[in-house]
Amino acid sequence: MRKIITLLILLSLVISGLGAVAVNESEKEDFISETIIFSQPIINEEQDYVLIELEEATTNSWETGKPTLPVVTKVYTFPLGTIIDNVEVTFSNTIEKKISKPVRLSPEVYPDSIITMNVKNSEKEISYLGIDIYPEQRYGYRTGAGLKDGERVIFLTIPIQPIQYKPQENLILYSELVTIKVDYTPPASPITFPSEYDLLILTPTEFEGALQRLVNYKNDLSPPVNTVMVTLDEIPSGVGVDEQEDIKFYIKDAIETWGITYVILIGAGVEGEEIFPVRQAWIKSDEYEDYFPSDLYFADIYNSTMGFSDWDVDEDGKFAEFPGDMADIDVHPDVYLGKIPCNNVNELNVVIDKIIWYKDHNKMINKILQMGGDSFTGDSINEGEYANTVVLTKLPGYTATRLWASDETLTKPNIGAGFRSGVDFVDFCGHGSWASIATHPPKDKETWVPAKTLISPYTGFLYLDFDLYLVINPMKYPVCVYKSCSNSKYSESDTCFSWKNLNKKDGGGIAVYSASGISYGATGTDIVARTTGWMEVKSFEELVSTKIFGDVWGNSISAYYNTFSSGFQMSDWKTMLEWSLFGDPTLAAEDGIDPMNKPVYRPVQFRLISGLLDRFPVFARLLELI
Repeated sequence: MRKIITLLILLSLVISGLGAVAVNESEKEDFISETIIFSQPIINEEQDYVLIELEEATTNSWETGKPTLPVVTKVYTFPLGTIIDNVEVTFSNTIEKKISKPVRLSPEVYPDSIITMNVKNSEKEISYLGIDIYPEQRYGYRTGAGLKDGERVIFLTIPIQPIQYKPQENLILYSELVTIKVDYTPPASPITFPSEYDLLILTPTEFEGALQRLVNYKNDLSPPVNTVMVTLDEIPSGVGVDEQEDIKFYIKDAIETWGITYVILIGAGVEGEEIFPVRQAWIKSDEYEDYFPSDLYFADIYNSTMGFSDWDVDEDGKFAEFPGDMADIDVHPDVYLGKIPCNNVNELNVVIDKIIWYKDHNKMINKILQMGGDSFTGDSINEGEYANTVVLTKLPGYTATRLWASDETLTKPNIGAGFRSGVDFVDFCGHGSWASIATHPPKDKETWVPAKTLISPYTGFLYLDFDLYLVINPMKYPVCVYKSCSNSKYSESDTCFSWKNLNKKDGGGIAVYSASGISYGATGTDIVARTTGWMEVKSFEELVSTKIFGDVWGNSISAYYNTFSSGFQMSDWKTMLEWSLFGDPTLAAEDGIDPMNKPVYRPVQFRLISGLLDRFPVFARLLELI
């Protein structure tokens, strides 16, 4: 009787135009069945092509040299230990429709690095020779294990393409209805872990003494963040193929023994001088980069069958080697992870001081500092500035201090003043390197801003002594998101941009999200549609909803995987594997005590410089002029 009622409800929903989900309650077979009804395709004519849209689309296909078409992605979650036995997607009858122009070509992506050529290519001529129908396969699916709202689950991601394109006949073919059926086997009994500790800190022995203060602070909070510290020499060796894999196996054991959710990795990782072992991901970016550090390696513990995700399918010692090793990377983090790449105890103590200050005294004030320009010069869209505007739409109630290349406000003194003004967040979209950020004025690929000054004789804003003196904000540390290349490439230098931002005494940020290698972006408004621009926007969405820094990092990576799983390209894998969090993953962007009501001692020289720059703008203007 219950099955009959379920089928009648399903039929009623289909007739009424709504999706329906049915779950079989039989003990013999477990399945999910869902019917989705699609609206009519929307055909927008542009100059040389048509853009096909669908109301239900979650994204568009994005494959070099292929048309871009709507994709509808369904994401299901199951209890940990569930086995997905079969996925079947059935389409209704196909309808053909003639269109007047070719379908738009998928956007191309370009490096965001200061060291690369930054010429925006003109629109390529659309040519689909050799393509009979696209896509040939209308759906696929991926499975993975990861965290969702702090709980460990199995993800099932099913990207569906309701519309196909025949370029030789200029026809689109679409279905109005699709039925999804998922057969699965639940675990014989629920998989649970203890709840002894929340946070695991992994560190070389030399930092153990300094970190004990942080461990005690975490454990004394109310409620506590139950924290355990383990030194690298306490981790059994020989379990994995190298020290990095030994550490990853230890994190797996800590999940299963203690129930940890968060991990902090302590210690710098300059190549050849690693204080904390670094896992390099071998995804090549043309001649600019053969590999880059990927902290995600230490967080992606399980695959969808609860096996160990070792990231080296061919066992050649090159981990995350594109494309062969990608089959062993399910991407979804199984712990929320942050990195503190300190070089010595003094640097570490600065960060610990800032973590404690932020937790005790941070006050959210709904203000953001945004910086941008024309990332890929050539058309009417200033990509960095456009990304800034999209970010602000995700921050209800926020006001922005905008420093833009288009109105000549993106200067070094203004950046310093922006930090000093007290903001919750900093948002930059442009180009970068391990040492700096920079961008272009509109349609001027030869000029970089912010411009050099006599005191700071380098173009671009550098987190080195030349520019660091301007960043004095001891009462309010912002969360910083940098959509630019290599700012977090700590394997390149122990003074990389993101690290100097985090460990700046009496200034800088409390957490930094950025890329640890060459990142990518598309031109025009597509800057936020995929790759690191999408990650920039998503990180801010998570900061105002999820708030907890580690959850923001993990959720953004998982969401990227689930959103674009219809066709990963090299730039997609790079985007996910290089997105990094420098900072404490258990901190949250939420209200604390207003620091302005709590007197605090700061060195005289910092107070003097800050006071002069803020009270007498002529000093800041003088710095800009010289």
